Amino acid sequence: MLPKVFCASVVANLPMLALLLVPQLMRSRAGSERLLFVGSTLYLVLIAVALMIAPPVSAWAAPRAERWTRRSARLTAREIRRTQPRASWRRVGEWSLFFLLAQAAGLSIAWLMPYVSDNPKFGAPGEPRWIVHYGNYVLHVVIIYLFSCLSFAWFGARMRQLALAR
Repeated sequence: MLPKVFCASVVANLPMLALLLVPQLMRSRAGSERLLFVGSTLYLVLIAVALMIAPPVSAWAAPRAERWTRRSARLTAREIRRTQPRASWRRVGEWSLFFLLAQAAGLSIAWLMPYVSDNPKFGAPGEPRWIVHYGNYVLHVVIIYLFSCLSFAWFGARMRQLALAR
């Protein structure tokens, strides 16, 4: 079931990938501080949206009778949060660990294959301070994205388990 939910999460969170693929919005060395603020804010919003839609996405990928359908998953998840707060927060903690793993995986790729370097021509008119190596940047972003989607899929699948156990 988790592989199906993971694939659905990858599709559902494509806007996050699109945002991450724009280095000017996500890295201070590639763009301005203002663009970084906009990109970071959008990223946080997309993370929150991904968490909110994780139960319906898991229900879309792996429905289960009337208890876990696209229409009922959001309400069922809300009810679980209200009636079983400890179990619900445990799922949020699991998601947090997976999401931190995504960031750590991205950091290790960035360390192994740096996506930015000093521009030796900096100082000449029109030359940027940094050179972004887009191929390395894309690999870095894709690793973060896939691990993030795994964290959202895990959260949705674990909420599904709680719903079906009721």
